[in-house]
Amino acid sequence: MELDQAALQSLIEANGNEVYTVSYDGGSPGHTGNAGVVHCLDSYWSYDDNGNFGGPYNDIDEALFDCHIGFGEVDLSVSSSELSSKQIASRLELDCSTGHSVSINEEEWVMDKDGELNLRAEEKDDEEEEEDEDEDEDEDEEEDEE
Repeated sequence: MELDQAALQSLIEANGNEVYTVSYDGGSPGHTGNAGVVHCLDSYWSYDDNGNFGGPYNDIDEALFDCHIGFGEVDLSVSSSELSSKQIASRLELDCSTGHSVSINEEEWVMDKDGELNLRAEEKDDEEEEEDEDEDEDEDEEEDEE
């Protein structure tokens, strides 16, 4: 007996554990959606809102396709129970401008001038350290003048 695709997908959705989800909104019709990866039956299964469903895959990385990681300048939210925010940030392939922010595991990450995502809090810490260094240099110069 052969199990049809729809029955298999329903079985996995009902009994699986969603381990990766992504939703995006480009601000206009046709530019919104979601996709995810489910762990079930000792395998990973991939889906998107266009009705695409695939698997089984041996690990989460095999199940992550372009619909899970490749985006332009859209409002993007990604969460995973298996991947850390840093792991997700390193996997995302974004075509967006400097300063564009993305929500990863409920943290705000921001695109820097080098095309890398950085945690917003770390970015502020780096800026504060640079400001502190500049102030220290200014104080050193003032002391030298005295």
